[in-house]
Amino acid sequence: MQIPSSFFGSLSVEDFLAEYWQKKPLLVRGAWPGFETPLSPKAFMALSEREDAFSRLLVKLDGEHQWDVREGPFSRSVFEGMSDSQWTLLIQEVDRLVPEVRDMLRVVSFLPNWRLDDVMISYAANGGGVGAHTDNYDVFLLQGYGTRRWQIDTVPVTNEDLIEDIDVSILANFTPDQEWVLETGDMLYLPPKIAHHGVALGPCMTFSIGCRAPGAREMVTGLLEHVMNEVDPEERYHDPDLKLSNEPGLLDDSSLRWVQSLIQRVIDDKGAMTNLIGKMLSEPRRQADEGPYSSQSFDDVFASGRSLKPSASSQVLYSLGEGSELTLFAGGEVIELDFALLPVVKALVSVDGLKANDFGLDREFMDMLEDLWEQGTLLFH
Repeated sequence: MQIPSSFFGSLSVEDFLAEYWQKKPLLVRGAWPGFETPLSPKAFMALSEREDAFSRLLVKLDGEHQWDVREGPFSRSVFEGMSDSQWTLLIQEVDRLVPEVRDMLRVVSFLPNWRLDDVMISYAANGGGVGAHTDNYDVFLLQGYGTRRWQIDTVPVTNEDLIEDIDVSILANFTPDQEWVLETGDMLYLPPKIAHHGVALGPCMTFSIGCRAPGAREMVTGLLEHVMNEVDPEERYHDPDLKLSNEPGLLDDSSLRWVQSLIQRVIDDKGAMTNLIGKMLSEPRRQADEGPYSSQSFDDVFASGRSLKPSASSQVLYSLGEGSELTLFAGGEVIELDFALLPVVKALVSVDGLKANDFGLDREFMDMLEDLWEQGTLLFH
């Protein structure tokens, strides 16, 4: 697959980030020149037969706001009996299942690795779509086959009003102010909370490259769980300097400061906070890849010249301490490494991956890589 050097035509990545990223939509005609879908419609439908494919089938029924929503896997006979209009097959995390789709993420490699979520693909029959909706994250909508009409409202939605009593999240009120027809290779970038509605004009496939945006509640919950693990279970409030008071019902500042200090201890420890965030962001998404897909030993596969890199369901991150400290975060684990291994780690998390003949690696580091490979955090490409 020929990956374009830019996803934004004549617009530089720097200008895209400065002018559009998380600010306003952008339509790029011919963003991926000569794009050829790595999955034909027939192969895409066959993919939905897999138990490990997160697939959904949405069928628009007669009557206003009537939908039939089904969860996969689906047999081929399901599609043989479908009409030629008003239905959509969605599969999430196709990058985890198809290496050629995983390679497509190179086009957005200017983003931090942890900010990329997955590639979702939709196949729609004529008139198919999922209704007007918003996403809580940035998304790049690449037209991969056929044509689709997109309508958007450029004013971000602050309070979602959804149609009630249906199995699809569709906005009750949608007033588009821009409309385009996208053809193969065209791309529409949308920041979070921009309402959009896509309708297939004949059979079409759309590749949605979605970004990851952790919620505040998710992060704070993780922080509080960490605090629970760090505090001494025997520690209790104490006040040896208690003074006489004529206001026994007053909640004074000393008790509040004690509770604040319990959390502050962790927040003020930069190393602890870095490890906490690294563990959270590197935990496998939804479903981890299962074990090594090879009957050969790790050493034999590595020596054959294949590149080793994080699997699609995992994140591998690293941090640099104030001194000569290098910490690797992989599959929710915290691994302290010698700072001299920084070039190796950078290669491991790069789009090209790590190859055995690029560096002389010691046995201890190789064993660590093998452990991550066996648990599915790393895969040979």
